[in-house]
Amino acid sequence: MSAKVWLVDDDLSVRESLGFLLRTLEYDVADFADLASFEAATSAQEPLRGCLLLDVRMPGISGLSWLAEKGERHPLLPVIIMTGHGTIEACRRAFRQGAFEFYTKPLEIEPLLESVHQAMHESEQRAQRWQAQQILQSRFALLSVRENEVMQLMIAGQTSKEIARDLSLSPRTVEAHRAAVLTKLEMDNLAQLIHAWQQLNQV
Repeated sequence: MSAKVWLVDDDLSVRESLGFLLRTLEYDVADFADLASFEAATSAQEPLRGCLLLDVRMPGISGLSWLAEKGERHPLLPVIIMTGHGTIEACRRAFRQGAFEFYTKPLEIEPLLESVHQAMHESEQRAQRWQAQQILQSRFALLSVRENEVMQLMIAGQTSKEIARDLSLSPRTVEAHRAAVLTKLEMDNLAQLIHAWQQLNQV
C-alpha cells in the first residue's frame, strides 16, 4: 500500500483546511471524523504506511487512549498528536505511548509540515525494516524441527561434534542439517546466520 497522511479529527474545519493544504503539497490524504471510522476503513489493509495526524478529544475513544491501546497495531505509522487542550502531562503521556510528535492547537503549520515530512521518511525506514523481517521470518519458517534444534546450537557456538553428542546424532547427520539450514536461509556462513537471528529477534 502506498504511504498516506491519515488525518483523524472531529473538527470538520481542521480536516478540510489541513487536508486541502496537504493535498496541495501532493500528499495522499485520507481523513476521518473519529477513530471508529478510521479503524473500519483500514482494518483489512496491510500495515499502514505514512503518518497519522491524530486529535486527542473526539467522540468515542480519545486519541491518547487509542494510542495506548491500539497504536502498536500500526508499527509502520508514526503518530503526530494534535490537541486544543495540551498539558505537560498529556505531552509526556503521548511520548511515553510512542507518539512521534505533539502539537497544540491552533496549529503552527510550518513545524507541523516539517514533522509530516519527517514522519513519512520514518515510515519508509520502518517499512524497509519490516519487509526485511518478513523475509527472514518466511525463511526461518522453512526449517524443520530438527534443523531448528541444530541451528540453535550452531548459534550458541557449538561444533558439529558437540551438537551430535547433545542431539544423539552422527556428526555426518549434523553436517547435513547445518548445510540444509544455511541453504534454506540463503546464507553462506555462520556469521550471516547469527546476524540474521539477531535481526529477527531485535526488540
